[in-house]
Amino acid sequence: MEVVRAAYEHLNRGDIEALVDICDDEFVMDMSERVFNPDIYRGRDDIRRFYREVRSAWESYQWDVEGTRDTSDSVVAMLHCHGQSRKGGPPVDWHVAWLWKFQSGRAVSLRFYRDPAQALKAVGLEQ
Repeated sequence: MEVVRAAYEHLNRGDIEALVDICDDEFVMDMSERVFNPDIYRGRDDIRRFYREVRSAWESYQWDVEGTRDTSDSVVAMLHCHGQSRKGGPPVDWHVAWLWKFQSGRAVSLRFYRDPAQALKAVGLEQ
């Protein structure tokens, strides 16, 4: 759980290399459920691409961890996300979840869920 919390600290600080360092070389980030720019990112260069895309679309964006739930090889991070688009409009303010998977202490994948309950269900946990 500490690694996952640190990942969001790295993102919020803009220290993408520290985030890359905790991820496996073959890391897969499934963001296909995102409303804006759904995509699947593979490998460390794609983690950097993900962050560049966030920074280019958002004037500001913050990932706040509200809680975590873990199993033997995964962590569900319950997030409160808020940001302001570079194109104007109302700010976003939503609650989502990211499901992180680990092998040998390394982050190997994550999947974005718009509905936090679905992330918990995916690993056999209940809200």
